[in-house]
Amino acid sequence: MTPWTGPSAFLTARADPGRPRTGAIAVDGKALRGSRTASTTYVTLLAAMDHNGHVLAQRQIADESNEIPAFRPLLSTIDLDGTVITADALHTQHAHGTYLRERGVHYSAQVKANHPGLFDRVRRLPWREIELDHHLEIRRLKTVSFAHLDYPDARQALQVVCWR
Repeated sequence: MTPWTGPSAFLTARADPGRPRTGAIAVDGKALRGSRTASTTYVTLLAAMDHNGHVLAQRQIADESNEIPAFRPLLSTIDLDGTVITADALHTQHAHGTYLRERGVHYSAQVKANHPGLFDRVRRLPWREIELDHHLEIRRLKTVSFAHLDYPDARQALQVVCWR
């Protein structure tokens, strides 16, 4: 992995230590446009950003890897007290859930077909018996509390059905 510190140095120089903490942090990875050359693949960064748009930390993803191994090292650099972590379905990993709960953090885990066992267990919850929490023209939202789904400290599920 070639060290690439461009945005990190830029963001660090502009960090505002007096800025109040936010309640939510999103974790996501992106490939940097224009970073691919004839001899190298594009640079991929994993970042943690508050929901006000401030980047709190970021790490370069190792070549020949993906975001999963960088999740824990990325978040280990951030004070997570009083936060909720959101991430895409790629990060719905037992190890990630365990790590976040060990740090006392709450999280929202997206469950999709890339995690088939958990997806099937969530899909089998009694969704038809659960009242709508909220209704919009194109979305149906339901939440349910449960005893255990074999995912670290998971106690609620949210079903979102969109019509397009």
